[in-house]
Amino acid sequence: MTNASSGKTLYYFTPDTATTSACTGGCASAWPPLLATGSGTPTSSTSLPGKLTVVKTANGNQVEYNGHLLYTFSGDSGPAQSNGEGVGNKWFVVTTDLK
Repeated sequence: MTNASSGKTLYYFTPDTATTSACTGGCASAWPPLLATGSGTPTSSTSLPGKLTVVKTANGNQVEYNGHLLYTFSGDSGPAQSNGEGVGNKWFVVTTDLK
């Protein structure tokens, strides 16, 4: 499981493409996108085997990992919770081996 700097679990949404978010508007309120601040490539406090990049989406400059746009879940109230896992059979926790 990977986490945002807030400690919240990160998720990906299967209807997304590598460059287009299918989760905008009300969806993005429930599933806030992980947005990059500043310029440059996002970094991780731990070593990741995959690649972090930033993609311009309808949500803003959204971080992606190995081609998957990243989100948190409003139903997770704190670190290490994964209440969004499997929601609608479309939302899944990001793991370091995600391809």
